Amino acid sequence: MPRNRPWMTLRLLAPSVCLAVVLCVLPGFEGANLGVRASAPPQPRAPMMQDTQSPPATACQGVLAHPDILKKTLLRVPKYQKTYVLVVGASANDTVTTPNSPGLAQLSVEIYDEPGAVAIGRDLHLSNVHTIPATEQSPVQPLVDLAAGRTDAVILWGPLEGVGMMDLGLEDKITVFSVDRPKDAPSEYGGHSDSEADPCAAAIADDLDSFGVLPAEQLVPVNMRSMLDTPTPVFSMQNAKLGAQAFAQNCARCHGQNAVWDPALAPVNLLMSIRRFQFIGFKYIVMNGRQQKGMPPLRGAVSEDQIALIFQYLLARSKNELTASAKSK
Repeated sequence: MPRNRPWMTLRLLAPSVCLAVVLCVLPGFEGANLGVRASAPPQPRAPMMQDTQSPPATACQGVLAHPDILKKTLLRVPKYQKTYVLVVGASANDTVTTPNSPGLAQLSVEIYDEPGAVAIGRDLHLSNVHTIPATEQSPVQPLVDLAAGRTDAVILWGPLEGVGMMDLGLEDKITVFSVDRPKDAPSEYGGHSDSEADPCAAAIADDLDSFGVLPAEQLVPVNMRSMLDTPTPVFSMQNAKLGAQAFAQNCARCHGQNAVWDPALAPVNLLMSIRRFQFIGFKYIVMNGRQQKGMPPLRGAVSEDQIALIFQYLLARSKNELTASAKSK
């Protein structure tokens, strides 16, 4: 059965935050009107070659049965911490073939009784929404009900949808649309990530990427005026060393581990250019990208704290106070 995954070619790029959205054309923001987004109607695809760099879905095996591990894992999912998705089951695939299909408003939609999903259902003007309580015993119950045909669609926090989709084997049976406003994660999954490498978290992001899901922050323009009061981070060598890890995770794929000019990579020497940047300008470029030069916006993919750490790391590197192999102790 063909798998309904738009932009499946992104799967080859998914391990890199820098490249994950470089081929995407960001849709315009629709002001007060909340909408759902998808790059295109689901299309049949040819069999895909094995991507040896993609994390295996088996990396998440059993994680749903361990609430503490599940929370830590979901907090480590890059890019999608403020992203919710609309998931449409097979019974409605013919009715809802695009994000703006008229039949969307009439679907039976199941959501958890939590602020993000409730607000989205209300703003989408859905008329047949059923709310259920979230439980540790069945953390992806809406997807279970979708698979059983008890509902036509669900609205779910992106990382939770990703792990449930893999656990239930739903990739071939659903269509996933991005929702275009950032919303906080459900309260039971709130907190800060420890940034530890996590194969399951990487697999979740990889699956969301391959469905064409965009981080919600990327669907909202950067407001430069709101950034005018951004303070320059106080430099510390410890922060610079932490920035080495953040750079390796988020930037090295495009800019190289050494952050210097390389004709095979991004044609810029960051160790030279960082000297002429004030932090506000650096932050704006990271968040907004330079699409005319092939750099995608990374808002939502890189946190503001990580941007500050990367800035300090590059400053230290530019002054020869750190090497490319420096790591936090």
